[in-house]
Amino acid sequence: MGWDDRSYYRDRSGATGNRLMWVLTGSVPLFTFRGIRVRAHASLLLFIALELALGGIFTHGEYGVAYRVVSMGMLFLVVLLHEFGHCFSARWMGGSGDDIMLWPLGGLAYADPPHRPWPTFVCVAFGPLVNVLICVVTASLLFFLPPYHISAPLNPLDALPMVHLGWGDPDLYLWWMYMISYWLLLFNILPLWPMDGGRMLHAALWPKFGDRRAKGITTMIGYPGNAMLAIVGVLMYFNLLIILIGVCNILECRRERIMLRETAPDEPWGTETPDFSASLFETEKPRRRRVNKRAMRRARKIAQAEAMERSRVDAILAKVSAQGMRSLTWSERRALKKATEHQRQRDLDVLK
Repeated sequence: MGWDDRSYYRDRSGATGNRLMWVLTGSVPLFTFRGIRVRAHASLLLFIALELALGGIFTHGEYGVAYRVVSMGMLFLVVLLHEFGHCFSARWMGGSGDDIMLWPLGGLAYADPPHRPWPTFVCVAFGPLVNVLICVVTASLLFFLPPYHISAPLNPLDALPMVHLGWGDPDLYLWWMYMISYWLLLFNILPLWPMDGGRMLHAALWPKFGDRRAKGITTMIGYPGNAMLAIVGVLMYFNLLIILIGVCNILECRRERIMLRETAPDEPWGTETPDFSASLFETEKPRRRRVNKRAMRRARKIAQAEAMERSRVDAILAKVSAQGMRSLTWSERRALKKATEHQRQRDLDVLK
């Protein structure tokens, strides 16, 4: 029986009868685009219902229901485009990206770029780059569309008074999209783990310090930074959304540091960064026939990916042996499922 057939794989064990656990861990499939499955976390549905029913607990009830519906719709549209940027860039760099989860605090893209500094940096950076592109397009349209010729503010606190724009004015929605994307861009590039800015900092430190030590430095910076973020949320009239993001980021930093302590240094995410220079450059020229260098590099990358996958599966199985099935995180269970699928595909290729 494969890992994906066992009861500890979350997506196959939904018939537990515990509705509270479904709210905490369940999800609702929305659609699939280019092989990327988009899902909504169950808590997102509860969040939307509370936001609409209780007059905007996250916006202090300042605006009507129509405003909150349009605002949430635009917010999650921008977040979805941001996460698509992560998935498509991971594929472009030779990895995989096939799952996006929308939840109350934003979006989660399950993208797996090759385990090297540059592909990791590109995969992370493409999310904020999508926000930059949205800001450029909407700002250009705002300036050139008649009759307002509105200049998009570079200062995010310099908001345009919405009383001058009606629901039928396209400039209202362009300005709205610009401000949402601009705020998300500024928020995401904060160098705090696990946000995009923190992950880009980790990828930048990786070549010098190695993956393990760079992640330790980044998560240590994330502790005080995310604590300050939560304090800012308290000062902003108890903005629950910012407070929750700060607290969840602190918990994620703690979880990552625990994983670093439990992981042996010789794992793929250990202190030493593998030398991939042999797969990037060919030092010797063939004498008799021309070698397909691209095919050789691809074969080496596949072999390296398989070796790292085997090492990660061994570490997860060791954790299961020591702590039991319930100690596995969702990402670890997903890694087991993907490893099973890869092994089955390899077995089918051998039989052909």
